[in-house]
Amino acid sequence: MDNHIEEENYSQNAEENQEEKKTDIYNSNINNSNNVNNPSINQNINVNNVDDIEISSDDFLEKSLINEIKKTISQLETHCDTLDGEAAVETRCRILSYATILVDVYKKPISNLIYPYAKLGEAYYDIKYYAQAEEHFGNALKYNNDKTNEQYQTLPEDYLLRLTIKLSKCFLENKKYDSALKLAMTTLNRNKKFFGENDTSNAEIYDIIFQAEKNMNQYSEAIEHLKILYQFYIKIYDEKSDKCIMTLKEIALLYEIEKEYDNSLEYFFKYFNSLEDIELKNKIKEIYDTAMKIGGLYAEINKYKEAYDFLKKIDNDYNNGVNKTDKEKYEYQNFLCTLASYLNDNQIYLQELLILENILTQSKKVKRPLLGNTCVKIAHIYKIGNDLDKSIEYYQKALVVYKNEVDGSLLINIRKIIKDLEKEKRNNELNNI
Repeated sequence: MDNHIEEENYSQNAEENQEEKKTDIYNSNINNSNNVNNPSINQNINVNNVDDIEISSDDFLEKSLINEIKKTISQLETHCDTLDGEAAVETRCRILSYATILVDVYKKPISNLIYPYAKLGEAYYDIKYYAQAEEHFGNALKYNNDKTNEQYQTLPEDYLLRLTIKLSKCFLENKKYDSALKLAMTTLNRNKKFFGENDTSNAEIYDIIFQAEKNMNQYSEAIEHLKILYQFYIKIYDEKSDKCIMTLKEIALLYEIEKEYDNSLEYFFKYFNSLEDIELKNKIKEIYDTAMKIGGLYAEINKYKEAYDFLKKIDNDYNNGVNKTDKEKYEYQNFLCTLASYLNDNQIYLQELLILENILTQSKKVKRPLLGNTCVKIAHIYKIGNDLDKSIEYYQKALVVYKNEVDGSLLINIRKIIKDLEKEKRNNELNNI
């Protein structure tokens, strides 16, 4: 890339108080703009931003050089229309260099730098070089607010708003969340006045506000702004769009962080129902994952029966439509077993444990102790139900599974349990004679 691109050496480690001052300058700039009611100014900025003031100098050579610079800038501007990416950045850097010569060497008004800085910032923004974009947007807004010369030229209000939105996004991407939030809130108020409360251009600002608040752990505020953003997304994308659906999930997750489990359940159900309404291809795994999340939230508020019934229904509805891995099968069924253990119904618990045993037995990558633990639980339930034959059978299975996998004390305990069960069985048989 052209050696003019020296801007990439921009320092991202400025002191926090300097960031505060920069943010105040931008806030002052957007709040003090006096162009809102001037239709002639509020138009897209003219690419021929260099002033056309008559040169008073009698020096013909100087006049020729200035005209040549203006012509070169105009040609480069036209050429930029065909460029993107780093090529656009390189050309924008050249334009800024020529504009700087006009200001520094030929003492032309400083307003000649506003547009070159703004457009170079946008070029960096488009390739996600947010540190460089932040610097150049900042310079554009600073010079836009400089009224020290009679030839003062301001950016149109709509363009100024777009720049400040992008500058807020740069702060966000550069992890300067407080600066991003402050500037975005100021810009939002200005944007509402200019475009209206319900204009969809507000959506991008709400997105920046929400993300800044989330990263600053201001979850309650983030939730409220995300709900507003969701309403804009419905207008822009449609209620069944991925954008809207994923926003419902984000709200649910934030409520979960805040431990507002009832609200989190409400939005996870909205998200889940949206998943069921759309094309199910490639969505079934997400349906299972969301069902697990809903089951977990039910468990957090001690609604084990509701959790169990919901997960069981999902498994019955979608079991044949997804190829789960052995790990996914185990995790889902193990959660069902955990929930069933709270239902005070040993038959349901036993039924789920037997399904889990079958999954573990068929798995080629199962960790043997998991199967052993399941066999012990099954044996214990059979023992409670006084089915001593089945209890002995599963304790013996556990012995085989545990062999060489656990310490000797556990094996000794299981052998003792088996011996006691066999003795109890013989006594029962004698009593029945």
